Amino acid sequence: MYDLLQPLIHKAAVHEIAVNVARTGLSIGSEAELHQLPNGRIGVFARLSRKFLGVFPRQVTVLVGMLGPQATALIAPAVERNELLRVRIVGLTPEHLSAPGYGPEVHVSVWGDPRHVSVWAQDGTVTTPPPLKSEAPES
Repeated sequence: MYDLLQPLIHKAAVHEIAVNVARTGLSIGSEAELHQLPNGRIGVFARLSRKFLGVFPRQVTVLVGMLGPQATALIAPAVERNELLRVRIVGLTPEHLSAPGYGPEVHVSVWGDPRHVSVWAQDGTVTTPPPLKSEAPES
């Protein structure tokens, strides 16, 4: 049975942008992926079209940047469990359009099953969901 995906994060800023946004070919609505990095943070990755030897087109997965601390705390359990998440680019400001003194901006939205993510309370506490039970029948 398929679960309906619901918005978990409507718009989260991507921090420490590692690409030239204007040259990536990203647009609003482009797909992205979330993966946990060795340092515990969650990276935002996108599949970009690049040319090999300047001629042959190929798809490469590139680190765009990282989620902020609040978004990481909310989404980390789902990423660790490889839950189905739908991540899309919802905001872009390339370098040449950003205000003086500010850098480029990338924002993503994350959709998934709300039962599998942490709950961020008003007082700043984070409650993580219990581990998933095995789907296999017990013998």
